[in-house]
Amino acid sequence: MAESPSASPCPQPASASAESEPLRLLLVEDNPADAELVAEYLELAEALEVETRRAARLEAAIEAGRQGLVDAVLLDLGLPDSSGLATVERFLAEVEEVPVIVLTGQADADTGVAAIQLGAQDYLLKDQLDPDLLGRVVRYARERVRVQEEQRLLAAAFESAHAIIITDADGIIQRVNPAFGAVTGYPAEEVIGCTPAVLQSGCHDTAFYASMWQSLERQGWWSGEVWNRRRDGTLYPQWESITALHDRRGEVTHYVAVFHDISEQKRLEQALSEQATHDRLTGLLNRGRMEELLADEHERLRRAGGTSALLLLDIDHFKAVNDTYGHPTGDAILRTLAECLIGRVRRVDRVSRWGGEEFVLLLPETDADGAETLAEDLRRTVAALEVPPVPGITLSIGVAALDPGEPLDPTLQRLDDALYAAKAGGRDQVSRAGPPGEPGA
Repeated sequence: MAESPSASPCPQPASASAESEPLRLLLVEDNPADAELVAEYLELAEALEVETRRAARLEAAIEAGRQGLVDAVLLDLGLPDSSGLATVERFLAEVEEVPVIVLTGQADADTGVAAIQLGAQDYLLKDQLDPDLLGRVVRYARERVRVQEEQRLLAAAFESAHAIIITDADGIIQRVNPAFGAVTGYPAEEVIGCTPAVLQSGCHDTAFYASMWQSLERQGWWSGEVWNRRRDGTLYPQWESITALHDRRGEVTHYVAVFHDISEQKRLEQALSEQATHDRLTGLLNRGRMEELLADEHERLRRAGGTSALLLLDIDHFKAVNDTYGHPTGDAILRTLAECLIGRVRRVDRVSRWGGEEFVLLLPETDADGAETLAEDLRRTVAALEVPPVPGITLSIGVAALDPGEPLDPTLQRLDDALYAAKAGGRDQVSRAGPPGEPGA
């Protein structure tokens, strides 16, 4: 929806607009002369903007307060339907969070003090009333309204779903909110008086924390990902923001850290990464990821030298297996072969499903002889596998060295030629590619 052309791009903050609005003041007084005198004093008071409503009975005052029509109340203690301190008690019991200023005609201050003890914010003696005093007390009431609202907002923020830690300038924990316990497993009484180091996981070095403190000292805040340890010893990732609070002299008084557990987010990120780089059926690397690793290994050999080799495996007569026993059986064979390959190679080796029933293995720091030996071992191992109801499966395997002096495409073509030679020779065989520029042997 388009905005009005006259709409301000920077509307005034609610707190600022509230400050400019008149204070909605309810004057509860049954004596007309006293009520007129108070109203006159309110008009004469300097720097005081009020919108005054009147009520002559306590019931009317309570109803106005319940409806949210007032910000503060000037409450006389002698009303037709209530008198004395019971008036204060009843109003405060019926209306919450509205500051009450008691008006009393009694010469001593004992009643006013007792009213404050019951919950009134201030009291005024009618025989000592003047515009300056009245204005000052009402302005204090306005300020208390503002402070109470800020306290409510802060309390609501402190009860948020994000964990909060408040420390002093030395990093000693002063307060934590309920969400802190839910995330970390620590009750407040176990961490108050300690430092946040009780949560450290050991995953970050001293340089990490030094950089964090440098940021806090330089710009007053820091945010980032942190791995911490719960009370039960489990590690978890969290996103944390830390802010330094300063006094009027610019000295740090407190640090406030807000954080939340991002374990689920990390899990989803990992799942998306797995989907992008791994074959869904077998869990092996997919062709796109293997092509990236081949390019990286080729560049490594070009820069640093060394040896690496490739295997290209193909399941013999796989189409016939699918046609005869069905695709679920074919899928079971692919998964069984993937598990077999992972179980027979080194941790540094990389195994991928190249496409269909073909698999490519990247073998770093392995020459062609070593690769051919592994290929023969894999061929024999797979021939001994049982995947009912298929009587047996065999592999044809091509072997080629990864030559840094030859582009990758010709190398892969030599590898494919070697596989074709193994199939042409009767399948269930290993065939080794010739050197660059020659077809498979």
